[in-house]
Amino acid sequence: MSTAYALIDCNNFYASCERVFDPTLKNRPLVILSNNDGCVIARSKEAKEMGVEMGVPEFKIRPLIHQKQIAVRSSNYALYGDMSNRVMESLRSLTPNIEVYSIDEAFAELSNRVIPTFHRYGMELRQRVLQWTGMPVSVGIAPTKTLAKIANEAAKSDPEREGVWVLDSQIAVEKLLRQTPVSDIWGVGKNYSANLNKYGINTAWELSCQADSWIRKEMKVTGLRTVIELRGTPCLRVDETTEPRKGILSSRSFGKPVTELCDLKEAVSAFASRAAEKLRAQYCVASNISVVLVTNKYENQAARYKFGMDIALPNPTADTPTLSEIAGLCVEQLFEKGKTYKKAWVMLTGIIPQQEIQSDLFGGNNYSKKQHSLMESMDGINAKFGKRTMSVAGSGIDQPWQMKQQHLSKRYTTHWDELMEVRVL
Repeated sequence: MSTAYALIDCNNFYASCERVFDPTLKNRPLVILSNNDGCVIARSKEAKEMGVEMGVPEFKIRPLIHQKQIAVRSSNYALYGDMSNRVMESLRSLTPNIEVYSIDEAFAELSNRVIPTFHRYGMELRQRVLQWTGMPVSVGIAPTKTLAKIANEAAKSDPEREGVWVLDSQIAVEKLLRQTPVSDIWGVGKNYSANLNKYGINTAWELSCQADSWIRKEMKVTGLRTVIELRGTPCLRVDETTEPRKGILSSRSFGKPVTELCDLKEAVSAFASRAAEKLRAQYCVASNISVVLVTNKYENQAARYKFGMDIALPNPTADTPTLSEIAGLCVEQLFEKGKTYKKAWVMLTGIIPQQEIQSDLFGGNNYSKKQHSLMESMDGINAKFGKRTMSVAGSGIDQPWQMKQQHLSKRYTTHWDELMEVRVL
């Protein structure tokens, strides 16, 4: 291969993040819970082997947790996000052509003109990330991104590969594709795989042997690109730029039911503030804001339980006070006395780069230079001293509606007062 693609994937990412700062969790079964400690959203290898299923409610496996002494942690997104950034920066120190695919995955484009041995380079990537962050990763290297994804999964399941699998010949590609179910192919999914199984196509190799005309008919153009990649011809390049998101959602389930208007406005204001912060992080403004309130759908299953409102902004903005105020006005319109609210969300859409703002002829520019400078100052202070060091008053202080996180670990890398202490005896 003159050019190859590597997929670097963190092993059991959430669980591994917890283990980096808590050595007592090493080799111990561990589960990570969703918002309000509801369901299992991540598991260590040991927990998987004990039969803990993804998405199972925590209360259903509580006896197993006590019996097998399974460690339980609440979702610590501040820790996970920062650890992800550290992993990606470690990868960039070895190869600049990085595409961050998800919080725990990245693609890299490699060339044999600067890398004589792909396997050795894969081992170097693993060692660098482990040494700099403590995070174990697996590396799959192949002629295309789709094949690299398959190689990565194979590297995780074969201990003899030491976390690196390189598909550097047609024989190696064919052997692995014959062992890979079509359901495990990146981009195929359950619906396509079920349909392919009806035609007797059960493995990735069998899919790669089908005629292009048949693939286009059954799987459209995107499916044909996947098959071409399985054959070793790249159709998907590494994209080093990150496209701004088309919509930004901030949502939480409440830690306890909310019945008062003031508490509901406070929660929605906090969600609007968080969405505005994400919006400014990608140097954009929003033209539309949506607010949705959710009640308990099981109280009366025949009754409506979601109530929403969309507002088109007079001028696009990323100003937190403006968005927070509009979100609060929406809550006042939607709120009904006597209802019990379990969840709310704020979504910003109509997103454009901030340099493309077109002011209203008579209304002026809502996102003025003064507001822009204020928001930059607030974001800078929060980045330096921790989230919510500065916030709008409407988002509250105590926030009694906050979600339950009874098993939350410390935010070791983002809060000064939660840094790990090392004592020398």
